[in-house]
Amino acid sequence: MNFIKSITKQIYEYLHKHWFKAHFQKFKSFNKCLSYNGMVKLSDVVPGAYKFSATYCDDKLAHKLLEMGFIPNEEVVVIEKRGKKGSVMVKVKGSKIALNHRVADKILLKRK
Repeated sequence: MNFIKSITKQIYEYLHKHWFKAHFQKFKSFNKCLSYNGMVKLSDVVPGAYKFSATYCDDKLAHKLLEMGFIPNEEVVVIEKRGKKGSVMVKVKGSKIALNHRVADKILLKRK
């Protein structure tokens, strides 16, 4: 189990160091970069099924999300979204999780 966590942590670090910096410089806008690559923030989605892509946050929060089941290419079903700045209810690996807007804003999903 520790082996899987260490590999997932390395994947997160790679995405942060290489992919986001390169694409952000190309598009000059984070939201344009996301939409071009078929990704969207969890706080901006409508209810439906998506695939988890990555997070852009500190290591502590990334580790907690990993423990909750947010693994790259894992299916995430958005059940309910409460307003523009409200909480988001998602289903990951059979568990329902409620996330506040600040955390949901740091999670990136790919459209299916």
